Amino acid sequence: MIEYDDIIRDSPFLVNHLISMMKTHDFYINKHIKANTDILPSQYYMLLFLYYEMGTNQSDIAKACLMDRSGVSRAFKDFEEKGLIVREVDEENKRAYKINLTEKGTETAEFLIQKEKEWDDMICEELDMSRDEALKLLSKISLKSLNFNREKF
Repeated sequence: MIEYDDIIRDSPFLVNHLISMMKTHDFYINKHIKANTDILPSQYYMLLFLYYEMGTNQSDIAKACLMDRSGVSRAFKDFEEKGLIVREVDEENKRAYKINLTEKGTETAEFLIQKEKEWDDMICEELDMSRDEALKLLSKISLKSLNFNREKF
């Protein structure tokens, strides 16, 4: 019987390894999200984006997270009810809101960032390169892929 490990080990394509890594990562981080936070797994990237880009408006967050504005608006209503964010009218555009994390939102993001670092360290544990070297390599591969698509399509 063929095991999943054998399929991954023998795969000749980068994408299969990246998909496997993404799926195992999602399983890991979703366990922590569900057990220890007030957010949904689908809201994870919005929360982290806000952590790194405080004061961003909903439209920019929607673009960055590849979501529609109504989906972001629903998520932020939920975030607001749970005490994770505050919305303030943007002084430059009265129809828009600047979004900031509350203390609870910041603590939630920092908890998840710590879990990300733990996952990264565990993944890099037996490699012949540091986490930073692995990150540089994956960044180079990702940017090459992005540029290829931009140039060809």
